[in-house]
Amino acid sequence: MNAMVEVPADRLRQQIAAVLAPYAEAGAARGIAAEDADRAALWLVQAEQLGLGGFGLDMLLRDLTRLDSGGGLEPGLEEPAERSAAGVEPGAAVTSFDAAGVPGPLALAAAARISAGGASTHGIGLVGISGVGALGVLGLAARALAEEGNFALVSAQAPAMVAPWGGREPAIGTNPLAFGAPRDAAPPLVADFATSQLTLAELRLRRETGEALPAGTALDAAGAPTTDPAAAAALLPEGRLGSLAGLLVEVLAGAAVGGRTPRGDAAAGRGAVVLALDPMRAGGGRIAETVAEIASDWRAAGGHVPGRFDALSTPEAPPAISVERGRYSALVNLGAASAASSPTQHEEEA
Repeated sequence: MNAMVEVPADRLRQQIAAVLAPYAEAGAARGIAAEDADRAALWLVQAEQLGLGGFGLDMLLRDLTRLDSGGGLEPGLEEPAERSAAGVEPGAAVTSFDAAGVPGPLALAAAARISAGGASTHGIGLVGISGVGALGVLGLAARALAEEGNFALVSAQAPAMVAPWGGREPAIGTNPLAFGAPRDAAPPLVADFATSQLTLAELRLRRETGEALPAGTALDAAGAPTTDPAAAAALLPEGRLGSLAGLLVEVLAGAAVGGRTPRGDAAAGRGAVVLALDPMRAGGGRIAETVAEIASDWRAAGGHVPGRFDALSTPEAPPAISVERGRYSALVNLGAASAASSPTQHEEEA
């Protein structure tokens, strides 16, 4: 069993933010701000608090490895001119940026902030992201936008791992989708779901532990059902509607904002869309009251009202986070390397 260490949530947030800070500084030309590093760190810690560790520190470390950033010293944002020019258009209702070389959670935090600004100015803010890695828990971004009074929609396209309904080979990614809306006398209503029956984080965890997959969730390379995580070559969608929802995300985040890599090209990342809509401008001035009614009607009819994120609205101080010791040591080492390479740090020492 892996050794675990208890880390105060605030300290873990600060340590993650310190690792992300150099990437935020290097990505300033694309519209990424220093505050985005802290917000991304908060969401990663909240993922741990919600028991979604596969989308927390573990995911961040994998994404930093994907970037091959030299142990966190060099964010690796030196790119050809056509890429470096791909930054956001300030104040635009619809804009986009290329997130190659940017950690996924940091790109998501920047997109949420930029889309909120568009909604405040124009009534709608839509940000397309291309070339990005694993983003984290999309529902946390949707929740943050809803807390500001917006209706939020967040989706992400991913490399092919899911077979279409009735198919036997992977054609699209797990393609998660999340939405959030303000609600009277309650936390925002937030739903966050993969369009496949399993997430890649769950598949990865079961491959590490050797735990069998649930029946009817995966196919092997020959297209036959399998419960062996090591043999899984394709995941199955969450029914026909889940398959179509995955197709929707593929077209939206893959085609409409340029996230999908052309056939034959090496995939350097994935695409994502963050949308914030000001209900007052769209005729929904009573959205919080109406959403509360919708949730009440849904529950009265026997439906499950998503409440995974409600725990984050309680006033109690966040508990310590239990983190695998090896992963925590890797984070601490990255933070030390980032601090040692910081020009500000060197000036202070001089």
